[in-house]
Formats: sequence, C-alpha cells, structure tokens
Amino acid sequence: MIDGIVSGKLQLKPKMLKTRRGTDYLIAKMSVYGYAAGNLQAVEMNADVIAFDRKLCHDLMQYEQGSVLSICGVIRPVDEEELGGRETVLKITAMRIVDGYIYGQAKGKGRLFRLTV
Repeated sequence: MIDGIVSGKLQLKPKMLKTRRGTDYLIAKMSVYGYAAGNLQAVEMNADVIAFDRKLCHDLMQYEQGSVLSICGVIRPVDEEELGGRETVLKITAMRIVDGYIYGQAKGKGRLFRLTV
C-alpha cells in the first residue's frame, strides 16, 4: 500500500451503498494511466475506488461517467484474473479529490514530467 495521487476518467457514475450497520459509502470505477518510467511501458489500468467520508462521497457523486478527476488516497495494486489473463487493478481508498491537479494534463498542457533544472 502506498499513499498517492491518481488521475483518470470515471468508467461509470459513482454509486452510493450502505453497510449492514447503515453507514454510507461510495464505490466507483476509474481508468487511470501509468506513465512510462525507465524500462516500464506506459499502461492504462483499471482502478476500483471506495470512499467513506460523507463530504467526499457527496463531492464524488457530482461527477458523471467520463469525468476526468484526480483522487488522493491509499493505493493498493492487486493482480486479478480478467478475461482469461492477469491484470493489475488499483484498489484505492479515497481520502480527497485534488482539484485542478489534472486540469493541465487533460488539456494537453501538463507540466508534471517537463521538469527544468
């Protein structure tokens, strides 16, 4: 598990559910993009998001399918069987939405990896 920020697109509209005790929580499915680093290829990954904080759940419910957003939280990569092959899925416990983090990247003007010395 690591703390981190992921950016991606919602594959489905987030959905509110309740635990057996009646506590609200939210689940969502995202498609996130991993950048190439060293010998590793760039890859698109699926992410399963869960959130428990009421304000965060309310904020995430404002997003629609296809919305681009950035989430910060606890990230755990898990290998799962998917359509006859293995796939790495990110399991994310969301802590907050990071406003504006992906805005430049979504418009093709991101500077995250264009560092100057």
